[in-house]
Amino acid sequence: CNGYRNPALYAKIASTVDVASHGRLYAGIGAGWYEHEWKAYGYPWPDLLERMGSFREAVDIVHKMWTEEYPEFAGKYYTIDKPINEPKGARTHPSLWIGGGGEQVTLKLVARFGDACNIGGTPEVIRHKLDVLKGHCETAGREYDAIIKSSNLVVQFVPEGVDPEQATERARRASGVSYADYAKATVIGTPATVIERIHGLIEAGIEYVIINFPLIAYDHEPMHRFVAEVMPQFS
Repeated sequence: CNGYRNPALYAKIASTVDVASHGRLYAGIGAGWYEHEWKAYGYPWPDLLERMGSFREAVDIVHKMWTEEYPEFAGKYYTIDKPINEPKGARTHPSLWIGGGGEQVTLKLVARFGDACNIGGTPEVIRHKLDVLKGHCETAGREYDAIIKSSNLVVQFVPEGVDPEQATERARRASGVSYADYAKATVIGTPATVIERIHGLIEAGIEYVIINFPLIAYDHEPMHRFVAEVMPQFS
């Protein structure tokens, strides 16, 4: 989340991690949306215009830090004056993954700077967003196929015949949401249900799926089931 640290510092941190991991870092960045999280950690909660304006400048600065020897930038929210960032990464620079589906700011930034996009929503929404991204790539002279298209899924396995509301109670209690809201944001069901949902994302144009399992720190079984029963369908 861009609002949690200075973008020039973020660029240096990412470069260091990329080198330490021998080029394995996917460096994600987004404007931020979860108001409670900002306030819980004591960060000021700016309005949407400020979040998007600072995000636009931040992505530009990160790119400069990774591609220029003596980067300079003077904007409304951030300024840099030839900061040193060496080495810039194990590769040319870390892979920049830009999160969000905003059509006027975020997807334009992806077209200019992103190695990958990260878009949420239904397959229909994703298909539309990727069409918008393709248009921005044409305007920017960027090759659309050079950008990785990713999306996220929250997955909770529930066996057939088991009450899903009861089975998800612990995870819902931890996040403080109703079953209706939880079900909107989570794929609840068998491995077959998850496979079907992933196929829908692929048909919409997604190439890389990031999976989140609620409470996985306390129970690794869903991760092992995913590896054994879902992943073989896509390898």
